[in-house]
Amino acid sequence: MLTWDELKQRPEIIRAIDWQITPAQAFQAYQIKSPGAWRQRDLGEVYYFYLSTWRGERRVLLVRRGYTQSETIAQAPAPAGLVAALAVRSAGADMPRGQVALDQPLKDWLRRELGLQA
Repeated sequence: MLTWDELKQRPEIIRAIDWQITPAQAFQAYQIKSPGAWRQRDLGEVYYFYLSTWRGERRVLLVRRGYTQSETIAQAPAPAGLVAALAVRSAGADMPRGQVALDQPLKDWLRRELGLQA
């Protein structure tokens, strides 16, 4: 896993981040067992952030997901207030389990941190 500073030095990854895809969309598109997955086999890799709430944790993670595997690339040092607010608003709405789509305030913070326009 890259440190946050190492990620900032990897423009090829930063440019590849999909800011629109949600964990649910990625799960459905890239899981071998999902309905119609056979149609998705030509999908390339996707990079996206989500809030991990697995077993009570609250971490903003960047993952790379492909058709056969996913890998955590980095953890963002997101402001605790933004993370807590999203976790409270999304309680019980995490799909796939333990994975919450980011809200606009967190996306804006991440874009600023990574040198992108908010």
